[in-house]
Amino acid sequence: MLLRDILAHNARNYPRRTALSFEHVAISHADLLDRVRRHAAALASLGVTRGDRVAILSQSSPSYVELLFAVAQLGGVLVPLNYLSVREHKTILLDAKPRYLLFTEGFEDTISALQPEMPGAVEVFRIGHGDEGYPGLSDGGRGETALPVSHAAVSEQDIALQIYTSGTSGSPRGAMLSHANLLSACASAAQELGLSRNDIFLSCNPHPFMVGVGRLLRFLYLGASIVMRHGFDPEEILRTIERNRVTHVLLTSAMMAQIMDLSSADRFNLATLRMVLYGGPFIPLDLLKRAIRYFGCDMVQLYGQVESAGVLTFLQPEDHSLDESAPYMRKLTSVGKEAIGVEVRVVDEKGTELPPGQVGEVVARGKNIFPGYYGDPGFSEEVLRNGWLYTGDVASFDEEGYLYLLDRKRDTLMIGGISVYPREIENIIGEHPSVAEVAVVPLLDYALGEVPVAIVSLKEGRQADADSLLEHCRINMAPFKVPRAIEFTSSLPKNSAGKVLKAKLKETMVKG
Repeated sequence: MLLRDILAHNARNYPRRTALSFEHVAISHADLLDRVRRHAAALASLGVTRGDRVAILSQSSPSYVELLFAVAQLGGVLVPLNYLSVREHKTILLDAKPRYLLFTEGFEDTISALQPEMPGAVEVFRIGHGDEGYPGLSDGGRGETALPVSHAAVSEQDIALQIYTSGTSGSPRGAMLSHANLLSACASAAQELGLSRNDIFLSCNPHPFMVGVGRLLRFLYLGASIVMRHGFDPEEILRTIERNRVTHVLLTSAMMAQIMDLSSADRFNLATLRMVLYGGPFIPLDLLKRAIRYFGCDMVQLYGQVESAGVLTFLQPEDHSLDESAPYMRKLTSVGKEAIGVEVRVVDEKGTELPPGQVGEVVARGKNIFPGYYGDPGFSEEVLRNGWLYTGDVASFDEEGYLYLLDRKRDTLMIGGISVYPREIENIIGEHPSVAEVAVVPLLDYALGEVPVAIVSLKEGRQADADSLLEHCRINMAPFKVPRAIEFTSSLPKNSAGKVLKAKLKETMVKG
């Protein structure tokens, strides 16, 4: 089964049902298939073929979804450019080496800044609504020619999506996800969540991230309807749930906190809402309790990684009890049990499975596990061993099979559900002429789970204040990566081998 088969199935069986709605536009399943075919025809006329990388810089919109399916229909690979800085976009483009870069209105300044240093082989096209763009897409994909759904020879193992994650070395890595990976995750999630074609999902997460497009695919897989919103406004989210009779919504802990802090939060009718999905292993217990009481519907926690197409475990509605006794409240601090179709284990340093109660690294295998990082066989071999994905998360199981995340084996932050390696932030801060050394450590945050804090030592005789360093960060990295604070020290604590003792820095911050 391929991504394009989802659309063909839905168009045959539910042609007039709404597939996507955005602002004042409703697109049926039949129309969605037609629009994807026309996009694919335009891309084919440009020369897009199997294996080609096609980068896209776009806000969340139906066009984004259409292009994902259109590129995949031709056997190409969509490379989303996330909400990052120009510098980070350039790094991804140099690594992915796409043949084409597509962008939508609002990104003209970013493209202008990128073009002087863009790889020479990249062709850039604007996709818009009637003025300029590449052949057949300047009219939004409503050209005269449509490709048949079986136009290109594509296999389940062909890569469809290449999502860039933070890298341990400071450079992002392109996690490759095949048709089989994505559809396996869809099937698993659909069964675990009991989804149906009658569901209405509110998509309010940025599509370039797995939390956006990955969850959206789960509902298209079943032929459900998706209400799309660009950006997050807590009051408008509640209004949309009420107006569109939304049944499912995916929220980060930060989104839940913003919604519940609204003075108008109790004025909206959320009676149609059947399930709130949320992710991120470090959600404060009191915030989760507030959410259970406020939403008054099923709550499900999702734990996964880009490398697992977003699916590893689920904490189900029956586990979201407000009973204060130990067995129930303890489960709320877990990330649930392994998903259907995925094996999840905890192993020691030798890869030997550990019994309940013992702490080790989380590993997983299944059809949803990615085949590796683009152009990085060395690190791919490090995380994929003997058919298992080594997640870098440290955890233990209890006797009932619930997984409890405790720490991270790799130096990683989880900011609002997005994985970020501190090395990225450290490298950029370290470029400042006054900085001698820098270490970035996580600070627990009620809404975002964790936020980065930078500990900096300055070169002898040089001066810099926190504002100048933070401005340097804002110019060179995505907003969510910018440290919450900069703290100064005369020197960073190190062990005998010269390695910075981040655990000691964390302890100092907590005590301080």
